[in-house]
Amino acid sequence: MKMKRKLGLAGLLLGLSLSAYADNCDHARNTYDAVHCDNKVYVNADNELNKTYQELRSKLNPQQKTILKRSQLTWIRDRDQSCSGESDVGTVISTGCQLRKTQERNSWLHERLRECITIGCKTSALR
Repeated sequence: MKMKRKLGLAGLLLGLSLSAYADNCDHARNTYDAVHCDNKVYVNADNELNKTYQELRSKLNPQQKTILKRSQLTWIRDRDQSCSGESDVGTVISTGCQLRKTQERNSWLHERLRECITIGCKTSALR
């Protein structure tokens, strides 16, 4: 019984240390760790973009909300087309491209939000 407990504890500690190592994004060991780290950064950027989008949306009138939504859907299609392609193994998605485009879009949304707060929401700027 003690042996099973020791093996279980050893397995748990090994799993925890491996996952902690994989989260060390300053020193990714291999491509898989690098992809894991890129995805973590992308998810954070995407969450920030969604938060900014909702904050901007709360400042708009119904017509402006419709324009912003259309603009966002167009941006999503463009991002998806620009950041993916076909290869011998199927569709390949560039997380670096997705991250860059998401950060650019978030910056654009922040600019629109600042405009709304300082001088009012300009409908023409939402396209």
